[in-house]
Amino acid sequence: MSSCAIVDAAALDELFVPYDRTDSPGFAVGIALNGIPRYRRGFGMANVELPVALSPGIRMRIGSTSKHFCVLAVMLLVERGRLSIHDSPRKYLPELPAWADAMTIEQLMSHTSGMRDSLDLVFHSHGPGVPVPSGFQLRMLSALDSVNFAPGTDWNYNNGGYVLLSEIVERLSGQPFGAYLKEHVFDAVGMHDTVLRELDTDLLSNSATLHIAKPGGGYMRGIFGPAIKGEGGIVSTVDDMLKWLRHMSAPLVGSAATWAAMRTALTTHGYGLGLVMSKHRGQRTVHHAGGVVGGSSQMIKFIDHELDIIVMTNGSMAVDMYRLVDAIADRCLPGLPPAPQDVPAEPVTGTFYSQRTGRVLRLVGDEGRQAVVISGMTLPALRSEGAAISVPILPSDLIIRPVFASEAPVQALNITEFGRADRLERVEPPASYDSIVGEYSSAAGLTASVFVQANGRTRMRLRCDSGRAEYQLDCIGPGLWQAASASLMPLGGTLEVSRGGFEFTTGRTIRLHFERAQ
Repeated sequence: MSSCAIVDAAALDELFVPYDRTDSPGFAVGIALNGIPRYRRGFGMANVELPVALSPGIRMRIGSTSKHFCVLAVMLLVERGRLSIHDSPRKYLPELPAWADAMTIEQLMSHTSGMRDSLDLVFHSHGPGVPVPSGFQLRMLSALDSVNFAPGTDWNYNNGGYVLLSEIVERLSGQPFGAYLKEHVFDAVGMHDTVLRELDTDLLSNSATLHIAKPGGGYMRGIFGPAIKGEGGIVSTVDDMLKWLRHMSAPLVGSAATWAAMRTALTTHGYGLGLVMSKHRGQRTVHHAGGVVGGSSQMIKFIDHELDIIVMTNGSMAVDMYRLVDAIADRCLPGLPPAPQDVPAEPVTGTFYSQRTGRVLRLVGDEGRQAVVISGMTLPALRSEGAAISVPILPSDLIIRPVFASEAPVQALNITEFGRADRLERVEPPASYDSIVGEYSSAAGLTASVFVQANGRTRMRLRCDSGRAEYQLDCIGPGLWQAASASLMPLGGTLEVSRGGFEFTTGRTIRLHFERAQ
């Protein structure tokens, strides 16, 4: 297929000048046309403690870009008749509760199962960087008595589904997940530097260190904590990922039917089975990003131009990474339609809550521009001509439409996401509120202690047998409290208080009930 794509090394180098430093982490970048590498670079350091620069041959975490490799591992077993994607995961994991009967393996792969996300619960009850015992996530899921939503009725990104998929691969193949990937996928494609690295604390040769920027300057080591497999445990190199992107154009591993299923969008924003099919300013793409503690990646193929891009960072620079990928596309594909522009406007501010779904969004200004706070993370947003607000870096088609009324502050938001509408009303801290101090417990072995410190601030300690995390609580509306952690990885959620306890909601956990101890 003919293509107008070009690769101008000098023009691309200019993008990375701010990151070409010897005192900070950076980026490894690869670009190929028609499967032939045309640009391979490293900028910044593999480890700020050592004189080793990043390069296209250094192993780096690809985070959730791992997910489509996990799907392929499952689909290879499907091709051999070992399972069907329409089976319930409980057929292979009988310890799961009865709520898993109605779910399918396909729904686990597409994030439509409605199952609660075990990794989200681990992070919120332990904090980042804290190890958990082997098999802990499966045991946690097996203890739960509720789900986020009925299977197939909604979409919510769910790492826990990929915990189950990895376990299913191991039980049916009789091999450790990493060994299965190596034998059946990586070696077959010649990706000899690509491996499963379950723990950041296990040393692996030729590997870049993950870095988290400290507020006062300098860095600390990024450590994920729980062992990770198909949900995000792969480390690779720019060179290996370029081989993989070339392979995706004419796969040798996996049948045509397998790849067609993986690349069939099942949601309004293009998510299929471990891959996202969408358009970048009119150009068809297949892609998947990934994030870990202190690193992130983006893998994207511009289908009609056979333009392959892989960008990986070993620092907390996900927002920079997305902007760089857009800028690379601009330089490689002349004549693209203009990128959506942020319409200058006074940022909409306030906290908004849906009584129907429990969702809370906070709109804030960030250096004079609109931003949205979701689960403790402040994300840059775009304002359109019609005042609609979008968050481009989210794996979502979320559109926020403020409801304006004369000179008064915005009183409500109408939002759409994945074809569903919701209305969030403005909430304000009440003049007085009932104390929520006490002990609470939930299914899956999680307990919460709410207490008041000497300075009068209300705090919550969320814990289980193997760890704990602490949150500051602020009353943001009648019976509504916001939880925010002080960790370097933003964590947070919302408590909807009722007479018998509260429901806890985060970005990936919806209304998990905690019962007040008698």
